[in-house]
Amino acid sequence: MNTPVFQRLRGIRQLALANLVYPGALHTRFDHSLGVCHVARLMAEQLDLKPGETRLVRLAALLHDLGHGPFSHVSEDALELYGDRSKLPPKQKREKIHEVVTGHLICHDGDIAAILRKKIRQEIADLLADGRAHRVLRAIVSGPLDADKQDYLLRDSLFCGVPYGHFDLHQLLRSFVAGGSRNNKELMLDPNGLHAAEQYVLAKYYLTTNVYRHKVRLITDQMLIRAIVLGIEQDEIRDLKRLYQFDNSDRFYANYCRWDDSRFFCTFCHDDSRRTRCRRLLERLVSRHLLKQVFAEHIRDFTDPRVKSALLGLCKPEKRGARDRLEADLAKALSKRLGQKIDKRFVIVNAFDIKSVRTTSRNDEGSILVAKEPDPVAFEEESDLFKSINAEYTKGSVEVYAPLDWNNHTERKRLRRKVRKPILEVIKAMPT
Repeated sequence: MNTPVFQRLRGIRQLALANLVYPGALHTRFDHSLGVCHVARLMAEQLDLKPGETRLVRLAALLHDLGHGPFSHVSEDALELYGDRSKLPPKQKREKIHEVVTGHLICHDGDIAAILRKKIRQEIADLLADGRAHRVLRAIVSGPLDADKQDYLLRDSLFCGVPYGHFDLHQLLRSFVAGGSRNNKELMLDPNGLHAAEQYVLAKYYLTTNVYRHKVRLITDQMLIRAIVLGIEQDEIRDLKRLYQFDNSDRFYANYCRWDDSRFFCTFCHDDSRRTRCRRLLERLVSRHLLKQVFAEHIRDFTDPRVKSALLGLCKPEKRGARDRLEADLAKALSKRLGQKIDKRFVIVNAFDIKSVRTTSRNDEGSILVAKEPDPVAFEEESDLFKSINAEYTKGSVEVYAPLDWNNHTERKRLRRKVRKPILEVIKAMPT
């Protein structure tokens, strides 16, 4: 914990700039990492793990976020956009770059190496990467019921001052069992823990829809990402390129570990002698002069299936050209409708979806399993509540953010009505 590479996490906010809408959301990756380590220990005790196994999962939980950069998930997007994946070894090609950074720091950071033997460092990195040899241990650090999710739901809910992420942690912990055959154990739920798991999954769904997808949170994240893109591609800021152009070199890792949220703003906003486009967006964030959401629509409300399909994939890196063209066309339409020059670089289209709560219960890591006899059953099939939910339902949305201003709700409604038709026309006319 006292190593510089771990202490750096004190300077990285867990929820980036969510404090601009939830003032208490000032907690950091450092706080969260301690919490995940604590929950991992409670899970290990419940599952009666051996001392060596408990130590391994606690260390993995403690170090799992070492690779995060400034503003947490915002840096993930930038690393994926500008990192050179050809520099990765074949076995790491499918990993996210920030996870590769985490594994490298665990294995090669000098201060950590002075504390942990090489073998344990490699075991931690392997467990975080795939953990195929230790399925129960892997599930504690990465899975649909992992310690990470349990901690961030309660922690984010507490610091944001909202009730959405609440669930009965200790009842859920008491429900964990290691089920399956002797040589193929998996983390499962005792059938008596079904209601605790329902509460947990609903907490994740509600916190996603009400906090992580809050319009101000979405706008600030998109402004940060756009500032990075403009800073690298148009302003050609050398330090920004060095920060995000991952090449798997020792020089990259050494530089990356010097950055946190505060240094990012001080370097690219306050201390930048040039008034770059990057700096202009960051100054807006510092003064809370945010881009405005001038348009929002459910993707399902568009009648043309080709437009629906194009919108759902619009924010993927491979669709970058289509998104740029759409934003340029929207800036032109807004300029014409409002009689003022709108910079196309500051018009942002954000398309995203929120999956059904039943689908959310499975997550990327797989389904929660209930330890029934003779065979385990998927949680969403065992729960009467979740069986009744349409798994195919997806709430996709497209939003447009622009550098406009209003002083009250009346002006906001008037301006949105004014620009709605030209925005719809541009979106419907986009190439599919």
